[in-house]
Amino acid sequence: MAAERETTDGAALNDVDRGEWTMRDADARRYVRGAVDATASLVESTFGPDGMEKLVETEDAQNRRELVRVDDAGRLLDAVERGNGFAHPVAALFVDGVDGMRSGLRDGTTAAVLLAGALLDEGFELVERGLAPSSVVVGYGIARARAGEALDDLARPVDADDREALADVAATTMTTTLDPAVRRRLADRIAETVARLADGRDDGWIDTDDARVLAQTGAETGLCDGLVLSRPADAGATGLGVTEPVEDATVAVVDDEIDFEETASVLDGGDGVRLSSPDAARRYRSELDERIESTAEGLVDRGVDVVVCMEALDESIVRPFQAAGLAVVDKATYPKEDVYRLARATGGTAVSDLRDLTDDRLGRADRVARRRVGDAVWTVFEGCPGPVHTLVAGGATAGEAERRREAVEDALETAAVAAMDGQVLPGAGAPSMAVAAAVRDGAAEVSGREQLAVEAFADAVERLPATLARNAGHDPVTSLTELRAAHADGRSAAGVDPETGDPVDAWEAGVVEPRRVFSQAVETAAAVTERLLTIDAVLYPNVQLPGYTPRPERN
Repeated sequence: MAAERETTDGAALNDVDRGEWTMRDADARRYVRGAVDATASLVESTFGPDGMEKLVETEDAQNRRELVRVDDAGRLLDAVERGNGFAHPVAALFVDGVDGMRSGLRDGTTAAVLLAGALLDEGFELVERGLAPSSVVVGYGIARARAGEALDDLARPVDADDREALADVAATTMTTTLDPAVRRRLADRIAETVARLADGRDDGWIDTDDARVLAQTGAETGLCDGLVLSRPADAGATGLGVTEPVEDATVAVVDDEIDFEETASVLDGGDGVRLSSPDAARRYRSELDERIESTAEGLVDRGVDVVVCMEALDESIVRPFQAAGLAVVDKATYPKEDVYRLARATGGTAVSDLRDLTDDRLGRADRVARRRVGDAVWTVFEGCPGPVHTLVAGGATAGEAERRREAVEDALETAAVAAMDGQVLPGAGAPSMAVAAAVRDGAAEVSGREQLAVEAFADAVERLPATLARNAGHDPVTSLTELRAAHADGRSAAGVDPETGDPVDAWEAGVVEPRRVFSQAVETAAAVTERLLTIDAVLYPNVQLPGYTPRPERN
């Protein structure tokens, strides 16, 4: 195909025949379809509780090469984008379309990708048979409306204090590569956290930023009513921290460095403190020490027990603070937002200057203690008045602990979504089958060619439970046939049992997901489909245009 050719070195852009570098109609659809199929196949094997893992070579936040194991489409696509990215323009457009699922809900990304791939596949087949893309889009829109009605009938209400239901949501979100007992224990802690975050709020909002998820090798899974500050033992902090537990502690939080030198000492005649002799230097040092000591004594007189600082403190500050009886926790930068979580937890306010630390900006905690867990030092603030909680997940290895942290973070978000929306659906593919059945029932009421698109929508949605069965090692055709029969008998919550491949009541099995996750997956997939199905031309695919060297301006 002419589109595979490359321009020769030195060729001018104006010399390119634009018609020669264009794909149209069937060629353009094949180009788009190939990219979509490749992207969907990339994540297909990760779908469901028995999905496989991927090993991806990518880059970390510091642009260093790293290998990561992922079993979730959202993190898989993130890893690819952090690496070399999606070079194919259609694949990049496709992934960009489902980005909202990844960043907003932390679940349902795989379903959205697979459903979009199925809808495009069915849609392209109809276009090849002579149906106009606009008719396919209209038919899909009719089917989406019917799908919404079916989900309304299928959904059940849930409250923020329904910890059993929220634990089911959390357990469903977390991968089954976790030990079932560990997964259930973590799910119970997540449900308790969501209930606590919702307690006392009248607006129905649950701020998951007030929940810190901490994973550490050798740690015991649990929930802290407050905040756990964690830093590596070799972080280079100067303060000794809380050497002895402090009961009924008053806490001061500083989000900047503590610097008692208001002006810099210079010897070159510039602005600042001018030290003209050794005596002047000694006098200046003495006055500075007195200022530090008086500040420490003033904090103690006001009842302050613990000073937490985001930045590392100089030993000349830490030593007199500790001598005055203050516990100093400095370099609290892992992560930086923890100092603000601590301020909210203790009911205080983070300040940048100790002179701004008024009594109403001090925080409180029933108990502050230090623990050493693995290669990290923890400062545990318990019994805090603010709505901040810390979920702790342990692991035998660093990799296992990190995977548990990711699983807990995702499950926390989905459980919070369920509590805020107040609606849940049965999982295990049951919503897909219920939607497919409802859409087919209503297809007869649609006149014209759009009826073909409505029926194609139902076929596409059924691919999700078929993929669940296949990834669990069962025959997808048999499982799909049995699921259709179950839903025809009125068993609207029937989904795929990963152990047997037979229909199972997802409600009774405790496989539950937020209503919004599946609904958003359908909406996202439909939007991406409409965006790509109507493409009838691709301009300049695989063309490497000559480089451009800017010329500097000359006066």
